[in-house]
Amino acid sequence: MYRLAPHIFLVEGAAGACLYDLTHRKLWHASLDTAALLRRICSGDPDVLSPDESDMLRQLCAAGLLTETQSPAPMPDLTALRQEPHIRQAWIELCTDCNLRCRHCYNESTGSGIRMTAGDFQLVCQRLREADIREIQLIGGEPFRHPDLLHMLEAAAKQFRRIEIFTNGTLLHETWCRILKALHIRLAVSVYSDQPELHDAVTGVRGSHAAVQRALDLLRAYDIPFRTAAIAMQGNPAEYADVVRLAGRGSLHLLTPELLRRKLITKETFRRSLNPDKVRAAVSGNPCFARKIYIAADLTVYPCVMERRMQHGSLKTAPIPQLLRQDILHWNRDSIPECRICEYRYACAPCLPDSVSDDPAAKPYFCTYDAANGIWNDPAAQIAAILGGNP
Repeated sequence: MYRLAPHIFLVEGAAGACLYDLTHRKLWHASLDTAALLRRICSGDPDVLSPDESDMLRQLCAAGLLTETQSPAPMPDLTALRQEPHIRQAWIELCTDCNLRCRHCYNESTGSGIRMTAGDFQLVCQRLREADIREIQLIGGEPFRHPDLLHMLEAAAKQFRRIEIFTNGTLLHETWCRILKALHIRLAVSVYSDQPELHDAVTGVRGSHAAVQRALDLLRAYDIPFRTAAIAMQGNPAEYADVVRLAGRGSLHLLTPELLRRKLITKETFRRSLNPDKVRAAVSGNPCFARKIYIAADLTVYPCVMERRMQHGSLKTAPIPQLLRQDILHWNRDSIPECRICEYRYACAPCLPDSVSDDPAAKPYFCTYDAANGIWNDPAAQIAAILGGNP
């Protein structure tokens, strides 16, 4: 008799199967016939094995995937690794107005917009404190455009252990730096290129690169913790940056064939080392939705800063534990019909809001695997199809 080795899990799809080896961080592809054989022999089925089946079992034992046993052992279920979601962080949108006009802005921010009131911010802090959420990121729009930002920061600093402001950096000055230093607040700063003309082309405002460089110099001078963030898009390929996601102003016209190739889910993607923690997260839910919430300026709670197709509800109506929807917290590849039949589904966790569809249950547009037929589509052909036949 046989059993799967420890930390080996069989996951079947419509046309194929995978063995998830969490010990050696490997993903083994197998046929459905092999999957059926494994289920049969692990159940203690006494049927005589064919020479080919016996050879297959020897190969699986040699690879450390299968081991002999004295009694039947139930096939382990990968979904048993499912963990309960735990919200640890909140994005808080202070305003939707901005002094820049970035080509890819997920929030489609402009010169004017919605601003969270001081009273609403106080309610947000109270709700987060009651839910024991102690890490926040203040975003916009541009947070430094908010007239009550100082009072908000002073109130938040007393209630949260980690506060980060996501900013374009252009409105930072020495007075703000002294405040940030005193309140132990860190920054994330958008810097799209080290070339001024490329950065300014992304922001739509001439001189924005010079302004953000002045901000970075100030942050270094005041020893304020900060990080920079960049987005790759047409005209600004930036190999070190995240490729633009299709949310808000982000659209296909900002992608080139080269950038799109970096996004594609291909056969090569699944030749990389398997990350056990990410597999557990994929079984449990969406990596973001299960750990974070996004509170908009009007107090609507969304699962992600870029995901507006689904929402938990309004923070004005209920405390966070009562507001959170379980179907959103546990949303994963099994929630998507075309992904549910894919054997790779727990080794795959693309950004859900990065989509060309209004339906959150749509298959990622950049996935090249045809799970129904068990074949990988040609990447070049898929890129051409995505870009309308004009790669």
